[in-house]
Amino acid sequence: MPVRRPSILVPALLTIAALTGCAGNAPELQSQLQSLSIPSTSENTPTVAALPGEPQGGKLISGATGSATEIYSRLARGAMTCWFPVGGPLKKDYVFHATADAPSRGGKAEIVIHERDSSQPNPRGPKAFVIAIQPTGDSSANLTAENRKMPNPFAAAMTDDISRWAKGTDGCATTSPTPGWIPAPPETANAVQPVKKSKDQKPKVKAAQAKPAQQP
Repeated sequence: MPVRRPSILVPALLTIAALTGCAGNAPELQSQLQSLSIPSTSENTPTVAALPGEPQGGKLISGATGSATEIYSRLARGAMTCWFPVGGPLKKDYVFHATADAPSRGGKAEIVIHERDSSQPNPRGPKAFVIAIQPTGDSSANLTAENRKMPNPFAAAMTDDISRWAKGTDGCATTSPTPGWIPAPPETANAVQPVKKSKDQKPKVKAAQAKPAQQP
């Protein structure tokens, strides 16, 4: 049979019980309690973890240049040009929505990519990706991007685009490891084709010039 070892807390608890009976000797009691090396209650209090589904805060995008309004304008233009054009990677399943304060009020802005819910009059469903622009001065701002429900490959491609646009580089990505992120080049069906001559088409013959009648 295993031998049960006496708990080391028992002598300590007995000592505490004996000390608490000594009224009017608070300094000595406090000194002896400290000598027991018992952790304080605050150190034993567990930390409360965030509940599942709660936002954990966005990822800071470094290198953003310009005011909050300038950054917002570049990002909104890039998103509508590269993410939401006809045939764009987010056009079918997502909806773009943005709010921005006037420059005179600092230019704080937020761009939200919602899941598309076609069953509702307002198709904006749950938030899938959130971009926040917080002014830190007249010509500077903090930029964060937070993935809520976007597939990770798309979220990574979006973050790359955001980082590039925030630094002042316009245009869409030309290469990407994410399948479907770069739209396929348009078909050449509508390209102008050279006109082919029909086999039955006969070359035009110039009419012979009429000769003047000879006098008898």
